[in-house]
Amino acid sequence: MMKRRCPVLLVLLGAVGLLVTSCTTPASRTASTDALILISIDGFRWDYLDKYAAPVLKQLAADGVRARRMNPSFPSKTFPNHYTLVTGLRPEHHGIVSNNFFDPAFRESFALNKKESNTEARWWTGGEPVWITAEKQGVRSACFFWPGSEVENHGLRPSCYKPFNGKLPSPDRVDGLLAWLDLPMAERPRLFTLYFDIVDHAGHTFGPDAPETARAVKQVDEAIGHLLAGLAARGLGGKTNLVIVADHGMSACGPDKVVFLEDLMDVNSVQVESTGPNGGVRPKTGSAADLVAAIRAKKPAHVQVYLREEVPARLHYRDNPRIPPVVLIADEHWNIESKAGWPKRAPTYLLGSHGWDPATPDMGALFLASGPAFRHGVVLDAFDNTEVYNLLCATLGLTPAPNDGDESLAHAVLRR
Repeated sequence: MMKRRCPVLLVLLGAVGLLVTSCTTPASRTASTDALILISIDGFRWDYLDKYAAPVLKQLAADGVRARRMNPSFPSKTFPNHYTLVTGLRPEHHGIVSNNFFDPAFRESFALNKKESNTEARWWTGGEPVWITAEKQGVRSACFFWPGSEVENHGLRPSCYKPFNGKLPSPDRVDGLLAWLDLPMAERPRLFTLYFDIVDHAGHTFGPDAPETARAVKQVDEAIGHLLAGLAARGLGGKTNLVIVADHGMSACGPDKVVFLEDLMDVNSVQVESTGPNGGVRPKTGSAADLVAAIRAKKPAHVQVYLREEVPARLHYRDNPRIPPVVLIADEHWNIESKAGWPKRAPTYLLGSHGWDPATPDMGALFLASGPAFRHGVVLDAFDNTEVYNLLCATLGLTPAPNDGDESLAHAVLRR
């Protein structure tokens, strides 16, 4: 599949005093006891590293391993890809098939902003995330935000975790993680996750080329500088491994490139399950095949429509009943929407989005790895994000759960 010291920004260390809300076949290499921090910068497109000022990240890339781009899984949305990164499973196999979807067995809908979706284990049991793999094998874990980290999975939870709080500033998130590193050695985790969302928010609101997005990149770069400073102050600067990823990229869009569901079908005869760069509907009456034939007879050229079982095999998006029976995929920059409330929504419509075919250039994501476990000065060709889970396991010396990846990334990244 694949052909394949850091100057620290001086950041004021505020006394934040965050309380821990809840504490409860590797690659051929001898794993160290060093800590591993998995960091997600939501929406950090692969080329932002060169496009915008990010001196800390650039130095980590120069000193460690960098991918030219990492390919997200389809759909290139937040929740499916975050869960793929930590399970090694494609969305059709771990079951988080979109940010919003319907489960025909539960007869209920999942939504990324619905508390029950993020706290009920039944939605998440299709995959074993790396923190559960770690806990099963005696390695303590701590999650400072990550989709799926708030639920019990296979009877276990991370040793420490924080319920998601999108209003918490990035530096405070760093301080919360550093507080876990101050725990007594017997209680201290070795695996951490950390999540930043300001780059994604800016890209959506202002577009990927906007100065506001550049500022968000700078702010998250400073937050990672703050993390490095905190590690150094604890004597952990050379004893901590960092894997820094994004879930997807970001592409420009706007209200002038929208296809309306009402122009394709009678929306009263279907259950609309997702919209945006890709959409899905479930017929209330009649067959999915008949609906697809009717849509194909009138659709514009920049939307493709498939029966679930006809979705192109390379997208790996057929094998789950949570995937809608009828799948619509827009060309890059185009969105599928409803006319309901459109006059009010249009003036504030997003200027950037993601969810399109992962092969499109703007959907590519960031991947960096830096620390004592990893090689130095290496640039990798593009690879799929299903490979990251096995790398995390190999770095920690864990036996991975069955997954859709292999060990090629681990062998390319880890020092021998």
